[in-house]
Amino acid sequence: MKDRPILPVLLVAASLLSGLAPAQTALDAGFVTELTERARQQFGVVGIELAVVQDGEVLALAAAGQRGAGQPMTPDTVCNIASVSKQFTAAAVAMLIAEGKLDWDDRVVDHLPEFRMSDPWITSQMTVRDLLSHRCGLKTFAGDLLWYGSDYDDDEVVHRIEKLPITQPFRGMFGYQNLMFLVAGEIVERHSGLSWEEFVEQRIFAPLAMEHSRASAQRLTKSAERAVPHIGGEPVDDHLFVACKPAAAIYSSVHDLTSWMRLLLAGGELDGTRLLSAAALREMWKPHVQIGGGDGPGTRDFRSYGLGWFLSIDRGNKVVEHDGGMPGFLSKLSLMPAERFGFVVLNNGNDGVVNEGIKRAIYAARAGGDGFAELDRFAEIAKRIARRDASEVARREAQRLEGTKPRLPLADYTGRYEDETYGPAEVTLDGDALHVVLLPSRRRLHGTMSHWHDDTFRVDFPDRFLPFALFRFDFDFAGKVAGFRIDCPIADFDFGALDFRKRDR
Repeated sequence: MKDRPILPVLLVAASLLSGLAPAQTALDAGFVTELTERARQQFGVVGIELAVVQDGEVLALAAAGQRGAGQPMTPDTVCNIASVSKQFTAAAVAMLIAEGKLDWDDRVVDHLPEFRMSDPWITSQMTVRDLLSHRCGLKTFAGDLLWYGSDYDDDEVVHRIEKLPITQPFRGMFGYQNLMFLVAGEIVERHSGLSWEEFVEQRIFAPLAMEHSRASAQRLTKSAERAVPHIGGEPVDDHLFVACKPAAAIYSSVHDLTSWMRLLLAGGELDGTRLLSAAALREMWKPHVQIGGGDGPGTRDFRSYGLGWFLSIDRGNKVVEHDGGMPGFLSKLSLMPAERFGFVVLNNGNDGVVNEGIKRAIYAARAGGDGFAELDRFAEIAKRIARRDASEVARREAQRLEGTKPRLPLADYTGRYEDETYGPAEVTLDGDALHVVLLPSRRRLHGTMSHWHDDTFRVDFPDRFLPFALFRFDFDFAGKVAGFRIDCPIADFDFGALDFRKRDR
């Protein structure tokens, strides 16, 4: 996804770091194996796999825990790598540029005439480069409810992008965007004659012998060693992408991804096969938009985004990387190109800190520090974040007002509603209980509406990734139900932007 709550969690974690401990560990295969098992135990993850590459060779492959009940996790277990997929979409664009079929600074409308933003001038100026660098004027995760669990196809999502409000300066501010990578994938399809999935599998996976990797869950073979996603230690269903696959749909293993890392660290060529030019890597790995920053000492004010890659500095070394997260899967692929060093970690859980803890442990050990101490520190951070999250749930529940009731009979709340950008919803009455379904996402976003207080109702979606939602109805001047808004506080989706109006009055 988008990087689920990855971005805010990692920023919190990074702010709590201090200096390195005295040198106690060395980065070797034994350390990597022990680190993987320690991470599984300390963070309580279901399964985790880790690979490290140095100087063109695989330094270590390790795995711990289970991919599913009674099934061990191995370095060949395939997981949804989520937004690490963005690297491959950027690479696909770069490959077509090398063939002379387009250019980074081509206007999007010249390749996809139906593309529209809500601002006509931005529409006319948006380039391929802008699509891949999160600087299009939309705020972070804007519009992601259009594809998450919905039945909308890519064409319908592209059509609805025009309805999203521009809230940030075009090219002037970072706003993490999955929808723009969907658009980039559409351009790949227009110029390659292949679907985005076919392009990635035939033009990237096949030459690199990434034989277990597939561009989406639907394309995995029945014999695939496939991880089961988990939330809170319990198995959940995979997210089956209908739209937005170029942003986050790829399934791969750390073993397969070592070939991808070796290619990148060797300047785009591996074992005599060149997929990317040095010029393409320079473009993807140079800053295009700044992320955050800070007033104090350190390197956080150097964080930026390239084309499909986050960029930062660690102990004087340039780091290019990407995190990924979908419900029940988390991923991180991190490289130090100048050092010809990199690692990738995948897990089938929902803890947003463990992968960053592994990163810090690996980089500390590589610098001669105490990698295990870094992992311990992040385990404590994870506990504090869990306590904070529990406190937030308790705070929301404490805001409920006792002894109230809806102002109207329940039947008056039923009917068809519509949000101009997202689409329709329906509220029905079954016996003495209201039920709601957001129709484009009927598989995930539905539930019984339990009275909370006044004209607000609680809905516990079947999607365990989401917190409980509060639906608040509002009224027109005649006292009739006019619509509803939703409070569902999660960093990945902007439920607050939805404004459903009643259409059958």
